[in-house]
Amino acid sequence: MFVSSEDKRGAGEKVASDELEARLIKAVAEPLAAWREVYESFSPVDLETGERRPRLPQLGEDARRAAVLVPIVLAPEEGRVVYTLRKDDLKDHAGQISFPGGAPEPGDGTLLSTALREAEEEVDLRPEMVEVIGELEEVYIPPSRFLVRPFVGLLSPEAELTLAPEEVEAIFSVSLEELMSPKVFKKVVWERDGRPYEVPAFAVAGHEIWGATAAMTAGLLARLGWKGSAG
Repeated sequence: MFVSSEDKRGAGEKVASDELEARLIKAVAEPLAAWREVYESFSPVDLETGERRPRLPQLGEDARRAAVLVPIVLAPEEGRVVYTLRKDDLKDHAGQISFPGGAPEPGDGTLLSTALREAEEEVDLRPEMVEVIGELEEVYIPPSRFLVRPFVGLLSPEAELTLAPEEVEAIFSVSLEELMSPKVFKKVVWERDGRPYEVPAFAVAGHEIWGATAAMTAGLLARLGWKGSAG
């Protein structure tokens, strides 16, 4: 369970939180010109061929729609991005770091409704506790054929999240300041199906955040001035 460390904020802390909120709202509202380059910089690279997985579906490809919520807790003097560790036995993206989300269900109506419903199901986050400030560019996940729309939502420091044990192994948060530090960005080499891949990742909180989740994180950070994936 993720719980804020403070129940009350002083005047100075509230000013800092309000300033961060305004900065995030402004950043998310502005399109990211280089979004595709940022997203694809987090695609694993086949070290034998040099190929990267695309972050857009190919022409005529039948992609599946999905949506996620990128939750940011406005903790005193900092913003903290909330992630989940998915269970190892799930059908899609088992054991990976993720944002709450999934595929639409008949009653959702919109992709935003999907993201909010999934967040409530996975981490017990009620929709009224979320201030949705905008959305990021869609990211494509080739192995599962999901085309994912990320929505950014702000949470108060008093927000309490409780994991759904059938879907989520753990909940953790990382400050925006730590994510933007060049020290946490690295490239690791993993082997899959007998082939080596170079995988860009954020190494934080004892985890390696990679793939689409890392790409969406980078899309948010780039709006705030981050250039850690350059080169």
